[in-house]
Amino acid sequence: MKRHYNKQVQFGTLLAIIACIIWSGNFIVSRYSIQLAGPISLAFFRWSIATITMLPFAIKNFKKEKQLFRDNFSYFFWMALVGIALYNTMIYQAGHSTTAINMALFGSIIHPIVATLLAAWIVQEKLNWKSITGIILGVIGIIVLLSKGELNTLLHLKITTGDLWMIGAGLCFGSYNVFVRKKPIGISNNSFLLVLFAIGTILLCPFAIYEMNYVQPVHFNKQLLFIVLYIGIGNSTIAYLLWNKAIHILGSAKTALFGTLIPFLSSIEALFILNEQFNIFQIISGGIIICGIVINTWPSKTKHGA
Repeated sequence: MKRHYNKQVQFGTLLAIIACIIWSGNFIVSRYSIQLAGPISLAFFRWSIATITMLPFAIKNFKKEKQLFRDNFSYFFWMALVGIALYNTMIYQAGHSTTAINMALFGSIIHPIVATLLAAWIVQEKLNWKSITGIILGVIGIIVLLSKGELNTLLHLKITTGDLWMIGAGLCFGSYNVFVRKKPIGISNNSFLLVLFAIGTILLCPFAIYEMNYVQPVHFNKQLLFIVLYIGIGNSTIAYLLWNKAIHILGSAKTALFGTLIPFLSSIEALFILNEQFNIFQIISGGIIICGIVINTWPSKTKHGA
C-alpha cells in the first residue's frame, strides 16, 4: 500500500513539474506581447485555441456527460470565470504595468498560500507542519532568487498597479486549485476542461471585441501567432490537464506549492533565451524551493493518501 502511494506521489509530482515548466515562459510571453494585443484580446485568443484543441479529445465524453454539466452549470460558470477568464487576463494586464520579476514574485507567492488556507477550510485538507514549512521555504526561495541576496532590492520594491493585478491573479488561481477538488462526480478531465475553456472564451468575447476596436488594436503577425499557439496549446490544454490530474493525486495545497518553481524555471530559461548571466542565487533558490516541495510531499507514516 505504501509503495503504491509513493508511486502515485511520484507520478503527481512529475505532472506538476511538467506543468510548471510549460507555464514558466508565461511571464516572459506576457511582457513581450503587450505591444501586439491587449490583455483581454490575448486571453480570448488563448482560450479560443485551447477550446478548439481540446474539442476532438473531449467531445465524445462531453456528449455522454452533458446532463451533468447542465445540472451543475453554476459551478462551471464560476470556475470558468475565476480560473479561466479572470486569472489569465489579470496576468496579461499586469504585464502592461509591472516587471516580469514582480509578476513572478507576487504570482508565485500568493496562490500557494491561498490554496493551502482554502483547502484546509473548504475541502478539509490537513494543515500541518509540512505544508506550512513547504510554503515558508518556497517563499524564501523566491525572495532569494529575485533579490539576489540583497536586502535593498526588497526594501526598494515598489508596488504598482500591475502588482495588484498579479495579487488578484494569485487569489483566483489559488481558489481554482481548491475548487477543482469539488468537480462533480462522473465528469471526465478532458470534458471538464473543454467546458471551462469554452465558457471562459464566451465570457471574454464581448470584452475582447470592445478592446480590439476601442482600446488597443491587435497587430497580427508571426510573433503573435506563435505566442497564441504556445499559450493556447501548451499553457492551456496540456498544462491544465497535467495540473488538474496532479491536484487529484496530491491535493490542492501540495500541488499549489509547485508553483513556487515557476520563477526558478523562468530564470533558467532566461539563461538560454535572453542570454542572461548565471548567478549562485539561482542554485541557492532552487535548493530551498525543492527542499520545501520535498518536505511537503514526503509520505506520512500514519496516512497513505494524498
